[in-house]
Amino acid sequence: MKKTILTALTLAAALAAARGLNAAPPAEDKVFSAMTDEMSRSMEKLNMDNLGKPYFISYHIGDGHAFSVKAGFGAVESLNSSDYRRLKVDLRTGSPKFDNSHYAPNVWEGYRAETDWNISLDDNYDALRFAVWSATDRAYKKALETLSKKKAFVESKNMAELYDDMTPQAPYELYRPFAAERLDEELWRENIRKVSAVFLKYPEVKYSSVRFNFDSGGVRYLNSEGSANRQPSCSGEVEIEASGYAPDGFKLKSSHTDDFCLAKDAPSLENLLAAAEELGQNLVRLSRSEPIKAYIGPVLFEKDAAGKFFETLLVNNLANPREVWTEKNRWSNDTVFRRAGELVERLGMRVTAPFLNVVDDPAARYHEGVPLSGFYEVDDEGVPARPVRLVTKGKLSDYYMSRAATRDFTKSNGHGRGDFSEYPAGSPSNVFILPEDNPARVVPLPELKKKFLDLCREQELEYCILVKGLDSLYEPFSAWKVYLDGREEPVHGIEFTGTSLRALRDITAVSKETYVYNLGWTTPGTIVTPSLLVQEMEIKKTEEKPEKKPYLSHPYFAK
Repeated sequence: MKKTILTALTLAAALAAARGLNAAPPAEDKVFSAMTDEMSRSMEKLNMDNLGKPYFISYHIGDGHAFSVKAGFGAVESLNSSDYRRLKVDLRTGSPKFDNSHYAPNVWEGYRAETDWNISLDDNYDALRFAVWSATDRAYKKALETLSKKKAFVESKNMAELYDDMTPQAPYELYRPFAAERLDEELWRENIRKVSAVFLKYPEVKYSSVRFNFDSGGVRYLNSEGSANRQPSCSGEVEIEASGYAPDGFKLKSSHTDDFCLAKDAPSLENLLAAAEELGQNLVRLSRSEPIKAYIGPVLFEKDAAGKFFETLLVNNLANPREVWTEKNRWSNDTVFRRAGELVERLGMRVTAPFLNVVDDPAARYHEGVPLSGFYEVDDEGVPARPVRLVTKGKLSDYYMSRAATRDFTKSNGHGRGDFSEYPAGSPSNVFILPEDNPARVVPLPELKKKFLDLCREQELEYCILVKGLDSLYEPFSAWKVYLDGREEPVHGIEFTGTSLRALRDITAVSKETYVYNLGWTTPGTIVTPSLLVQEMEIKKTEEKPEKKPYLSHPYFAK
């Protein structure tokens, strides 16, 4: 598999260098016309009270169709089907070395771009031009104020080590046709209702929901440096959730998510029904579980749990390499609104087990037939997407870069991404955990479980801990005790203690089988990961108090 992926990466990089450079905006595109004309006027004439012109402007206009439906216990609870068109403006004043970015005036305003979520659905040049003008005016005034406050902040902190806020980037153009895909919405309304009805068979399930979201359309991008693109965009998700209670009142949760982009890749009703059945059966077993006091020993993370492990400890800590500053206040004693990933300071150091490589590839669309939602051709700053080798034989070799410079890099690697309320920052797309060819470390899943139990015996433990699903490494969760004879017994109300980046280096073996784990980020992404065995972790009984269970039983089951 590794050879196939690396060949694809090389091909993707070659295509990125060759495509789209001599393209031109479609002449009949009224949206581009409105963006282009208003940008030219703004760059030339915006200079309020001689406080300075903008040195950079970019516009995003996204449009398409969104459909969503939510159901619980066999009844549809909400449904929405609508067309949309929305605008985002990134306007910079000052200079590329020091501008209004990476500073939030206060924690309540946060760090958000200027947006308009309801611009004209018609390709009416005048209406579109008005929307762009209005948002640009708001963005300009906000930028001047933010720049002034940022200068005062930097001076008050006597900061000497500053990095360029926007690094140079050659103009790039790419134009793809797009049209919003439409599903059979009545069919999907009924499908989601049917899936939600599965939980009527399980009295142990006290709350449940099934959510379906599908968004399809495209995005136009234009900046004042000459970059422009028009790309299809899509996202789809089915999320099934069920929850109940352990005997002591501790809340139990179980969930399943399928992400997709194209309509043809939406999961089948048969698979969704099977997933709901599995969640229901899982909750039945967990509802009879007991807590444990403490545990120190090997932990086996399977499938989605392995994905959450890598998301939390690795991917999160390679993203957002530039901090966003804000003032201290009574709600926060910190001068950093958004911290940089913890691993970005460890370039060249060992960050994972030495037999692991990690590559992020935006050009990948499928893995063994499973859709990957992190695909894109050009990032949200108009920079061509390219693969990034993040970890090589356990050592950190790169991290996610936007056009904001860091101590180590002064160039984007095509991973500047953000949703329609965010400024772009270094973010993941499709992350591949690629182990070296090592028969002692990379084994079929049954053999990985055998290694797991062998470690238990070596440490003279009665049982070891298996994690199949996980919402967070830092919150209470449910898991499974695995006895030396292979017997599994559920436990709940436990949490990891002292979990640190060291756990990445303590991975002792992984499975040959790999799984697609969907990131829960505002920008779509995935991790393709094996199951993994960590040499040793500490677990304790949570100090979080259990909830009071409902006094009366669920009315449906009370019958």
